[in-house]
Amino acid sequence: MKKALMLILLLPFVAYSQTKPNIEPKHYIGEDNKLYWHGKKPVYIFISDNPEGKNAQRLESQIHPQFTNPLYLDTEGINYFRTNWAADSTLKQISPKTEVLFEVYRDNTAPVTTVNFKGANKFKSRDGKVFYGKSLEMNSTAFDKHSGVQKTFVSINNADFLEFKGAQTFTEDKEYDIKIYSADNTGNVEAIKIFQFRVDSTAPMTEYIVNGDRSGMIFSPRTTITLKSRDMASGIKKIGFRIDNGTEKVFYNNISLSRLEDGNHTITYYGYDQVGNKEQEKTIDFYLDRQEPKVDASIVGDQYQNRGRVFVSTRTKVKLIAEDNKAGVKNIMYSVDGAKEERYYEPFTLDKSKGNHIVTYYATDKVNNKLEGRIEESNFNRSSLDIDMDAPEISFSFKGEKYENRDTVFITSKSKVTLTAFDEESGVRTIGYKVNGGEGKTYSDPFSISEEGFYTVDFYATDRVNNRNTKSFSFVIDNTGPEIGATVSMEKIGTIALDEKDGKVINVYPKGIKLFLSGTDAVVDTDKLYYSINQGSEILYTKPIVLGTKGLISYKIKAIDKLGNETTQDPKEVFIK
Repeated sequence: MKKALMLILLLPFVAYSQTKPNIEPKHYIGEDNKLYWHGKKPVYIFISDNPEGKNAQRLESQIHPQFTNPLYLDTEGINYFRTNWAADSTLKQISPKTEVLFEVYRDNTAPVTTVNFKGANKFKSRDGKVFYGKSLEMNSTAFDKHSGVQKTFVSINNADFLEFKGAQTFTEDKEYDIKIYSADNTGNVEAIKIFQFRVDSTAPMTEYIVNGDRSGMIFSPRTTITLKSRDMASGIKKIGFRIDNGTEKVFYNNISLSRLEDGNHTITYYGYDQVGNKEQEKTIDFYLDRQEPKVDASIVGDQYQNRGRVFVSTRTKVKLIAEDNKAGVKNIMYSVDGAKEERYYEPFTLDKSKGNHIVTYYATDKVNNKLEGRIEESNFNRSSLDIDMDAPEISFSFKGEKYENRDTVFITSKSKVTLTAFDEESGVRTIGYKVNGGEGKTYSDPFSISEEGFYTVDFYATDRVNNRNTKSFSFVIDNTGPEIGATVSMEKIGTIALDEKDGKVINVYPKGIKLFLSGTDAVVDTDKLYYSINQGSEILYTKPIVLGTKGLISYKIKAIDKLGNETTQDPKEVFIK
């Protein structure tokens, strides 16, 4: 009886050293009983006369020794080992003649993994950065054309690769780095696919700015509203707003209030970011005041008529009284015979040196609604008495730190304001002043103002016959130093914890990075910037600082504005590698 032959294919062990899970090349018999062979595995053929493969003899080709021992499969997919013709156990050929084929499927092709993100809005910035909204879900499918997919592996934010077993959700607001690949049943490993994105689950923050006329939350028809929104991740897509119970509008430019009626109103506003996060609605409640003040103008004091002539004393005055329905009266301004306008504080006398006199005036409320009017009286004559008609000359000056920029004066709370007056006839009786329209005070010595802000001082001097001169000037009190900014020329390359107990983490940068300093002052210009490195001497900042020494570096920054106000930043630390 003839012995049967058995073919045996052997794979030598090959070790792979890589960071992802070790997938060794191997053969694989699928559920359809097909034999799949890794394309890079060598093939050795053994022949045996028993099904157990005992005493098997390795075949060696004398015709093609250079292509065998080992033999490599040349075709992806099905390959054949064959004999010439099929025969039965009596060695009789089968009729019709039939080749005997042994099928082996070469598999040298890695799987292809497809990743799908759903459940959240997506946005891609101009620089290619990808953002997703909240409730993001990731799923994947893998396909292999031969032996089939063995496993899919995933690594999240540089963690160890683990088998991907189902959909994963990403809800935490942060950056994500996803690496994923698949391996088939013969050990072909797909190249790693990388997905980098930021989950943005935080809504924008919007603030409003009131432009133009206002008094607290009382606005005028000339007032406009500006909305400014910021978002820390995907950025602002739009800002929506509603006026009263109106429909939503998209904010593009200042919101005009000119068409609103006199009375109470509400503006509701909110921001949307690029992945659909909507800010919680905010409101601006205000009163729109369209009504100008009402003014009662009259002449008070001694008057006498004789033979068509009118005689007045030096006590004759013009009295103006103004009232306003909502915002309140801001000021009353007047002019006599076209002279320079003056602010009205109390009844004022007329110049008796001329004949007919015309008094023009206007009153404004605190949102600058304005009413104009005039008084016209004829036959006012100067008396025969020697009357002092000239008001004192008045001026002001500052002592101490002062900085002027265009038409604005800036001082500190340590600076003193001095008021002076001179009258060459009857002499000065009093000097008075008001700060920001507040209570009138009698001036005696130079004064200062402690709180920061914009101030208008209205001051006046009265001579001994009650002639009065009034002026005003403005200035800004600034006691605050500049805001310090510091940026580096490169992104950090990592972090380091110098003390594990306190958990403090310090950014790590490469040697040679540059440190850029800036000082921003909300009121006056920044004058100088100083810095010190590792508690050394202060150095005037003139150009970017090169951090060229390896190790821990501590730097401290000081900024001084044009008024001498200082700001010192707490020391900061970086690690140079």
